[in-house]
This record gives sequence, C-alpha cells and structure tokens, in this order.
Amino acid sequence: MQAYVNFLLEDITAAHRPADYFNKSRKNSEEEDLEEALLESEMFVSQEVRSGFEGYCGLKRESFPPVDQLSNEQLAQLTSSFVKMMESWNLLVHFPDDLPQPIRYELLMEILVGPVMIFNHGYWGFDFCTGEPVGCKLGEYCPCLNRE
Repeated sequence: MQAYVNFLLEDITAAHRPADYFNKSRKNSEEEDLEEALLESEMFVSQEVRSGFEGYCGLKRESFPPVDQLSNEQLAQLTSSFVKMMESWNLLVHFPDDLPQPIRYELLMEILVGPVMIFNHGYWGFDFCTGEPVGCKLGEYCPCLNRE
C-alpha cells in the first residue's frame, strides 16, 4: 500500500494551486484589487452554489483508499500533504490537536467533494466545529465540550 500512498503524495503535490492561477493580463490597481476583494466577500455572503474542491485541484475522491486500508503513519503522510496543498488554494484547516488521523482523513475527503470558494484576497477556513457538541463531526474531540 505504501507504493500507492507515494503515488497519491505525488498527485497531492501536483495539485497545488498554480502560481499564475489568479494572474490577469495586466497588473490590477489598488482600487481594482479592492473591488475584487469586495466581490469575493459578496459571493461568500450570498452562499451561491459553488463547485467541489475536486474541480479546482484535480484530485478525485475515488483515488483515495478507505481509511481502514491505511496505517496511522500513511494517514499522517496523506493528511499533512493534503493540508499543505489546501493552503496553496487559500483554504485553511484547523483540527483539534488530539483529533485522530482517521477522523482527519475522513474530514479532508469530505472537503474534496464538498463545495468551496477559492479566494484571491482571503481565505476559507475549516474548523469542523458547529458550536454545538451534539451531532458534531468531531465527536468527543469537539472543542466545545471543554467550554461547557
């Protein structure tokens, strides 16, 4: 399985956002950059339908093996590489420190198929916490449990 994990790690590295993804044919003025940032904010607030992350990075969920076929070390390799790749797309992931690797992996796979918005002038953050421990995807690792 490690040979396949190595193949996936190469694919994840290749899925980093291209340096010229947001380049225009001309340099934007500060005013144009501000207009773009405001438009991005409006799009975010409007909650309009967005494409899945697969469509941006080119990775497909079906390429990733089920969590039970991977060792903890392989899960750590894949999740670490995947989070770094997401950062290149201005997508930030925040896991509770004690969250086990299998849960991290599954949450990242959900992001892969779920809708995202790619910002040029900002970031989309994932902390997976709904603010309500009941029914939370983080289960017993939900940071809200420590606040009650």
